[in-house]
Amino acid sequence: MKKVLVSFLLSAGLCLGHLQVVVAAPVLVTIARLDIHPTEAKYDKLMEKYATGLKAAFAEKDDTKTIAMVNKLNNELYTELEKIKPELESWVKGMTEADKEAFEQRAESKPYLKTMLEIMFNPEVGKRIENNPKLKAAMEAGNKRMESLGFEDEDDSEEDYN
Repeated sequence: MKKVLVSFLLSAGLCLGHLQVVVAAPVLVTIARLDIHPTEAKYDKLMEKYATGLKAAFAEKDDTKTIAMVNKLNNELYTELEKIKPELESWVKGMTEADKEAFEQRAESKPYLKTMLEIMFNPEVGKRIENNPKLKAAMEAGNKRMESLGFEDEDDSEEDYN
């Protein structure tokens, strides 16, 4: 189950086609914790920027501007994740069970994860995406691009999903 959670958190920002919500006020978070791995801090910073950007994109009422913002966010996130992918994979593969448990506990308080879940379940954003084929296409294109990065755990087995 820990592998599933770790994979979910790493791919939370990668499933753009499934994100369907927004929150009003931006969340500013400083990663000042010394007890997290430097790679986790890098990932958190990228995801905070992305989640904040998505909120801003969907707060924009002009769909043309929203699409441009989403495309820009997707490009930036993809580029940055591509740069640190080897580091992320090495970090996850090197995690002990205790590391995974600690990560799971920290994950519950990650502001970007909360924001992304709020975005995913916001009916207004979902309706907006479904009603605008260009916006939906932008979200799906971003999703496919992020999925191409992989982030698969080679040790995953059937029992991890039960």
